[in-house]
Amino acid sequence: MRAFKKSGDIRSAVLYRGPSAIDGRPIVMIGTVGSSNSKTGAMLQTWILRADIDPITANRTGEDFSICGNCPLRGQANPGKDKGLAEKRGCYVQIGQAPAAIYKRFRSGGYSTVPAEMLADYGAGQKIRAGAYGDPMAIPQSVWDSLLARAESWTGYTHQTGEAFAGKARSRVFGRFCMVSADNLAQARKAWADGFRTFRIVSNVSEVKKGREIICPATDEGGRKTTCENCTLCAGAAIAAKSIAAVVHGAGRKHAAAVLGAA
Repeated sequence: MRAFKKSGDIRSAVLYRGPSAIDGRPIVMIGTVGSSNSKTGAMLQTWILRADIDPITANRTGEDFSICGNCPLRGQANPGKDKGLAEKRGCYVQIGQAPAAIYKRFRSGGYSTVPAEMLADYGAGQKIRAGAYGDPMAIPQSVWDSLLARAESWTGYTHQTGEAFAGKARSRVFGRFCMVSADNLAQARKAWADGFRTFRIVSNVSEVKKGREIICPATDEGGRKTTCENCTLCAGAAIAAKSIAAVVHGAGRKHAAAVLGAA
């Protein structure tokens, strides 16, 4: 087995492999170190993927439900297509880049596996991005409990609170450490009433709800004042702070804007 530590430093590794907490299908969560993402900074990134289907095919066919649930930014599945992504996909994550490369390395046996009893050691002192791709609620709660137990900080986002598979209790738990992704102000207000903090994508800065939200300070509209690594406001209801909004961005922004307009 490949070691996931060398000279005291953690290496990229498999952190969970098993059934999706959303639909029971096989998934994997891989932690990667050394991120060059200028917005997030050098956080420990966690990628949630189907373990048996490459991420592009999973998205195109709708099999990414196992890792993304009912997120409306997945696009419209089209299993009849021979290649490419789902139609009208609005998610900013470029699946053909990091997710595809990580999946390929995983399938070739390029990652060690962190035993469940050592997840707390792996996450100790780390700043963790819970779900660089994929929804944290696809992963069993016990995995996050261990991984984040001694982490310095984290960020996380979930679209799944209120979904039937989640239930109130699980939604409450994940809303404690994840921002609730809201697609419109009505959804955000409901989440606020339930005691959650939200991360809401808006069409422009004028839509930010004063007194309740602030524009993400790591975005262009927020002045690039910081990075996610240094900010860590997106830690769910575990901290007392205003909710966060960000102007729609990324390669799928046109389709994301359509989702916002229809929401």
